[in-house]
Amino acid sequence: MPETNITFSAVPIQTCEARVAGERQHRLEPRSGEGIERFLVQDPFGIRRAILPMFAADEQGRLHGMGTAFAADPWGTFLTADHVVDFMRTGRPKAGEQSDLVYEFHGGQTLVAMLGIGMIFGTIGIPQEALARIIQTYTPGIEVEDPMAFTGGGVTRKPLDLAVLRSAERPPEKLIANLPIRLRQPGPRIGDVVVAVGYPQIDTFHGDAERAKTRVAEGMFAGYGVVKALYPQGRDRANPTPVFEVGANWPSGMSGGPVFNMAGEVIGLVSRGLEPSEGEAVGTAWATWFEALPRLTEWIPTVDPLMPNNRRGWGVIRLAPWSLAGVTPDENEADAMLAQASPGFEKLKGSWAIGTDEFISG
Repeated sequence: MPETNITFSAVPIQTCEARVAGERQHRLEPRSGEGIERFLVQDPFGIRRAILPMFAADEQGRLHGMGTAFAADPWGTFLTADHVVDFMRTGRPKAGEQSDLVYEFHGGQTLVAMLGIGMIFGTIGIPQEALARIIQTYTPGIEVEDPMAFTGGGVTRKPLDLAVLRSAERPPEKLIANLPIRLRQPGPRIGDVVVAVGYPQIDTFHGDAERAKTRVAEGMFAGYGVVKALYPQGRDRANPTPVFEVGANWPSGMSGGPVFNMAGEVIGLVSRGLEPSEGEAVGTAWATWFEALPRLTEWIPTVDPLMPNNRRGWGVIRLAPWSLAGVTPDENEADAMLAQASPGFEKLKGSWAIGTDEFISG
């Protein structure tokens, strides 16, 4: 549309699982009468299993909308923006090597991701397995100069706007899907068209799970934008997260949602957005920039840095004749799997093409 200054071509969207199943790609585009700046996603392609609304659940069971997240792997790892979940952190962080970055939740409010929206819900309510309880958040930090810091040589540690979430249990296969995630070049460049997906109205929701189901089922939106600037070192000392700036309308509820390139690969997540000024068609948004985070594979070791449709883990395999007994991110679990396997199987670390029996060791 002219007012957005975007040469529009719909992005093809497909989960890793749908690609393996041979399902056709679907193009992410608005219906007649909707603008490309923000439009309702009609979801025939199952991305609601990959892109999830986040809620805080209080002790009375009421849900309070927070933002958007998406699956990083099939085993219960999710990604969102740190500012979506930072207020849930109370007390001291977990002790250990990453003591200033890892928090565990015990009692009080519970952080949950709602799985499988649009795939299994009917009139019978939401099954408990569709509410993935988050038990740990991990937010990487970065050291920045701070003239107000009286200790540490004028250096303080600030969190990046990226949070890695771990669920208490692995999601059922029928309720989870994965998106191709690109960590390396080609990343965003000035002038590129990108599109974000999320739940822009979810952060205003307060109510029970049944009402949340209705809000979510009708509330997934997408918005196209154009990359305007790149900040590989962050915008300033107060905002050290590497981001790319986009002319787009991405409101707060979309925070944490995936940002896709024109190939349908996730290259970042929604960090923050400003509404358009009076008389302007689009606002300004920023996306946490994966390519500019070289340590991302340390923080999310299951994501393959070279193959967007693959995830890394331990495979239990037999070379001749070829057979893949299973893949897991946990070495102890792989040992147990190996103990149950027939003779001739071995345990190897490597890269797995999601949904297939393709496994590359190394």
